[in-house]
Amino acid sequence: MDTNFINDSENLSYFGYIAELSLKANDNLDFEWSRKLTSEYFGSDTYNTNQNYRLWVRHSNPKYDFRIGLQKISFGTASLFRPLNWFDTIDFTSTTGQTDGVKAIRTQFFPSESSIFWMWCIDDKTLSCGSRIEFLNNLGSFGLSYHNDRDNTNHEVFKAPQIIDNQPSIEFPGKNHRIGIDYRYDGLMGLWFEGASVLSSSKDINLNRFDMITLGADYTFPLLNGLLISSESMYFSIISEESTADTDQNPWILHQTSSSLIASMPIGMLNDLMFVTIKDWETDDSYNLLRWSTMFDYFSINCMLSINPSEFQDNFKIMFIYNH
Repeated sequence: MDTNFINDSENLSYFGYIAELSLKANDNLDFEWSRKLTSEYFGSDTYNTNQNYRLWVRHSNPKYDFRIGLQKISFGTASLFRPLNWFDTIDFTSTTGQTDGVKAIRTQFFPSESSIFWMWCIDDKTLSCGSRIEFLNNLGSFGLSYHNDRDNTNHEVFKAPQIIDNQPSIEFPGKNHRIGIDYRYDGLMGLWFEGASVLSSSKDINLNRFDMITLGADYTFPLLNGLLISSESMYFSIISEESTADTDQNPWILHQTSSSLIASMPIGMLNDLMFVTIKDWETDDSYNLLRWSTMFDYFSINCMLSINPSEFQDNFKIMFIYNH
């Protein structure tokens, strides 16, 4: 159950339940079906949904993992600003890690203990396919991803962090090629890099390229139960096809740099306190979130307070989560 208390508006309450059925035929073949039921209460209005959350069949062995159906596809090293957030809807403010699924065929091959090769085809409005390769060695973990998106309509090509309620999506006009690279090193401190370019494969549009680059680091200070400090910065740009070759006009039509600082600390055995601040360097706006989480074996409570710039609403949210 999720409840928002928002300034200058009616309260919004949300109830969601995911029922799951898992079957295993043998060590290699299994099946999962989960159904998500939701109800939203906004003033006197109620909105209900009842839809599949997961529905897939998997065949696997030590050398490969083949899965077909409605499933989760997620990868990358960044935690908040995620250029490779192509197919999932994970909310960084939530403790559940829940995400909408995609209808897909996905295969993972394991040629060695230090490498994974992915292949997928996603059935949305059109069939679009891609692949990814991952390597792990003493220098860290590396990933290289590619996706050939055949959707010729305006649509999302990555999910921007939901910093504010009802945040508008970022859409790309038509078919595109997506190329991504990511890296993470874990040593005395954690360091990571994640970048992606979305390149138009259509010739009849002017908006033809998105570029996103994220750099991040984290370190745990030996204070009390351990204070984890994490920071990410992302540069995002849109480049126009019309570079006005006869003039000195800059072809960039939008560019934005955002940074985040996250501090979290466990309080005792059951509680966790987290503070997030996000800075938009172009507008000089700051967005802040404070979350207190209490977790038991089957039950958790999350209280979240967000403080936003004056043009956006502040809100207070309480979330009750029960797993059985």
